[in-house]
Amino acid sequence: MSEKLLQVKNLSTYFYTDEGVVYALDDVSFDLEKGEALGIVGESGSGKSVTALSIIRLVQSPPGRIVSGEVLLQGEDLLKKSAREMRRIRGEKVSMIFQEPMTALNPVFTVGQQIMESILIHQHKSKKEAREQAVEMLRMVGIPAPEKRVDDYPHQMSGGMRQRVMIAIALCCNPQLLICDEPTTALDVTIQAQILELIRDIRERLGTSVILITHDLGVVAQVADRVMIMYAGKAMEYGTVREIFTDPRHPYTAALLRSIPVIENKTERLHVIRGMVPSLSKRPEGCLFHPRCDEACELCRTKRPELVTMADGRQVRCHKYTDEWEGQHNDRQ
Repeated sequence: MSEKLLQVKNLSTYFYTDEGVVYALDDVSFDLEKGEALGIVGESGSGKSVTALSIIRLVQSPPGRIVSGEVLLQGEDLLKKSAREMRRIRGEKVSMIFQEPMTALNPVFTVGQQIMESILIHQHKSKKEAREQAVEMLRMVGIPAPEKRVDDYPHQMSGGMRQRVMIAIALCCNPQLLICDEPTTALDVTIQAQILELIRDIRERLGTSVILITHDLGVVAQVADRVMIMYAGKAMEYGTVREIFTDPRHPYTAALLRSIPVIENKTERLHVIRGMVPSLSKRPEGCLFHPRCDEACELCRTKRPELVTMADGRQVRCHKYTDEWEGQHNDRQ
């Protein structure tokens, strides 16, 4: 029987601004088992990064506030921990690789010093031992001549090497959960493939659970076991990679998959999803996706759908899979 490492239950995070309340994350739930990789996918503004920041309690306040829910790490609710306890948990039990390593790394410290900082705080080793471990971490993530590169500053490294340093920092205390927020953004395809291979290798070697946040379904297909599709702060579909890619149930998931270019198919134009993600402070009535959905009917425009659990265990937030859908017609003009 598999063991749950992380359980997120009904998590909601809002931002209180002069223009109104921004519902950045609204009633999101999911589980993560030990050694499992979960991909969180959606367009920009769908709530992916806010999900990660809420889990590790790094939402900027004000204006942000986690208003409800539970984040259970091995049964302990992180939302009830003190700030001091969370500083110990971050790095030691949960680590995060941020989207842009050039802004996440401190330019005035060497990469070795930045890796050593986490080791000295969490493992209480001597500076000599911490430096030796920093060199070993650089070697593990594939940086050549780590004995020399440990004294380099971030600007002396390429984008791919800086991302490897971020991974080394995140893994130096052997965390149980690694959160990767767009880890391959702005990297060329060769380096992207190397970073994804590194994440897969680390997961297999160390048994680390992974949450991979991305807008790229191709990346998810290479790394994840299960996928959560997000839209406008809500989870729209939740299932295995095979289920999502071979039989998407939500119209938004299907539209995302149609947007992926296929080399074998010669088409003049790529499929696009019309419109944009709605403002999270002025959300439409009914289903949040209905203004962009080809299958929307009157029910979709007037009533917010609940998350439906299918017979195979997959979850979908769509009226199509409820009794109310029976007899409805697509009356979209």
